Amino acid sequence: MLSCIVLTACSLDDSNLETEKEISVDPPTYSSPAEIITLKSGVVILRVGDKYYYEGDVLLSPEQINSLEETGSLYGEIPEEYAPYTSLNPVTNMPKDMQEGRCLGIYPTPYNLWAMVRFTYSSSITATKRIRIIEALEYIESLTNVRFYNATGEPTVDPTYGFDYPYIDFVAIGNEDTSSSYVGRIGGRQEISLADFAFYSWNTGVIVHEICHALGMLHEQCRPDRDNYVTINTSNLTSVGLSQFSKRTTNYYYIGDYDFNSVMGYSSYTSSGSIVYNTSLPMYTKLDGSLIYQGSGLSFNDRRWINALYLPYIARSDVYAELDDVVYNGNNEILSPSERLEFQAQLNNGNPYPPAGGRIPNDF
Repeated sequence: MLSCIVLTACSLDDSNLETEKEISVDPPTYSSPAEIITLKSGVVILRVGDKYYYEGDVLLSPEQINSLEETGSLYGEIPEEYAPYTSLNPVTNMPKDMQEGRCLGIYPTPYNLWAMVRFTYSSSITATKRIRIIEALEYIESLTNVRFYNATGEPTVDPTYGFDYPYIDFVAIGNEDTSSSYVGRIGGRQEISLADFAFYSWNTGVIVHEICHALGMLHEQCRPDRDNYVTINTSNLTSVGLSQFSKRTTNYYYIGDYDFNSVMGYSSYTSSGSIVYNTSLPMYTKLDGSLIYQGSGLSFNDRRWINALYLPYIARSDVYAELDDVVYNGNNEILSPSERLEFQAQLNNGNPYPPAGGRIPNDF
């Protein structure tokens, strides 16, 4: 029943693409030499210093490197059905049945998405930088079911059971060439590392892009079906550039046709000499040779992907799953008030009305 409400799908209409934010998302470059590592599965990753990258700006945990080595995928399993999580406490992302003293696994489901995205600001995030992050958070919330919870200054470990809460830590890394993020929820602390260029007033989309990685999204140009839509100019790509166009072939979920407007894609050109041999030639084009300009905000399909897998939970101190006033289904349509109330009842054993006094402050 949940999937009937949330995952409704119909044909796409390009006129519905959102263009509120102009962005500039470019393939990452690195201030230190990048070592190219080919895993036994054939997947290519990069090592820069003590960090490992996949598709350029996706940070890898040791568990994910092992999974890529053994299976060629970030995750060893794929769920039979895709739907938002309803068994996690939104604020902590811990299973609700923890309160009954049951055992906890770090990865309660195989796809590693969030209920509500718990985050903190590191000490490197100044008041001015925080404004830029808030703009990105509010922008994503305004168009999708994703909700964020500011846990800055709060415990990072469950005081009763001792488990690490999963949370994003926004970190400013200064005048570097690359902003980066882990993909999905990996457990415990995970960074979104933001270089100075991500905080430019015209560049909020870089922060949106990295947050979307943390939500579980990957690069559009690496889709398994991308060769039906684009031509990769392999002769102009360096070995580092080629690693950022690796085609995904297993355990990935995507919606609709190739999305030339996705916030998760790159434009045809880059100014980086570490990515291409000749910056006056494109990295890739559409099949007809025309150029790709991916400079808008969340596209209609970006939003469909997110809205099919997330619910807009409100932060509460109890276990009631309260939904925000605006709830999207999987085709970006807003549920009617009666549909929202019915859905909320389904999430709470038939009770459509939350107990009084359970909401907790959640200011970004």
